[in-house]
Amino acid sequence: MNILKKIKSIIPTYQKHGIDGLLYAILKNLKINTMYVSIIDKKKFYIGKKIINLSNKEVINGVYKSTKLTCKTHWGGFEISAKLVGFYEKQVQEKIIFLKKKFNLENLINFGSGDGYHLIGLLKNDYFKLGLAFEIEPFGRDQIQENAVLNDVKEKVIIFGSANFDDVSKTLNKNQLKKALFLVDIEGAEFDLFNESNLSHFKNSILVIENHDFNREKALVEKFFIFMKEHFYLEILKNSSRNPHQIHQLDKFDDDEKWLIASEGRRKSQDWLVFIPKIT
Repeated sequence: MNILKKIKSIIPTYQKHGIDGLLYAILKNLKINTMYVSIIDKKKFYIGKKIINLSNKEVINGVYKSTKLTCKTHWGGFEISAKLVGFYEKQVQEKIIFLKKKFNLENLINFGSGDGYHLIGLLKNDYFKLGLAFEIEPFGRDQIQENAVLNDVKEKVIIFGSANFDDVSKTLNKNQLKKALFLVDIEGAEFDLFNESNLSHFKNSILVIENHDFNREKALVEKFFIFMKEHFYLEILKNSSRNPHQIHQLDKFDDDEKWLIASEGRRKSQDWLVFIPKIT
């Protein structure tokens, strides 16, 4: 009976991921370390190489058009196609431009910069005068530096390690913080940083934060939202539509490939939180 239950439990894994995905799940259950790349990810990696060659490592569409990238990554690299065609977190790009224009923002503070895709793209296209990049991974910091040099914005970028407000306050004064936007993607650590004790550092700034509530305790998340809503107006930013058929450089790709290019490879939907100070 137990054998039958176990067989039934693995059928969905086989149906979704095939025999190689099933084998990976079994090995993982046995605590045997191995690397698994799905068929879809293999296809995306293949397409990514083609897009790199087609674009010459330069964003070909959208807000960050003409931004050059090293195309090196510590996240797996499956999102490189979306970045090079300008689709990656497109709703965030467009919201940042809207907020920059509406509130006359000048400074960008990026907690969790990754390779600097957003920060460098915005500075390259003259949307912000100064960018503070916070990235915990040394490899990521190296890529930010390289991408800054590639795009001639080295003098506009200051690079730090893990996200913290001390370095922010040492670099920007109160008036500069009033003209600053925080772009935050730190895998759940936002619930530790944005709290009462740190309020003085960000109370007058615009905040755009990727929501990782599924990574943290329910009580902590609820406390965060109660606190933030006392001081900020909240907008939930959903994923936006992308149409790869509108980009002529992709005409030679088939339909399946086009939609894989548009994919960010997320395992589930994630929202972004836009916080506007109630008193500015």
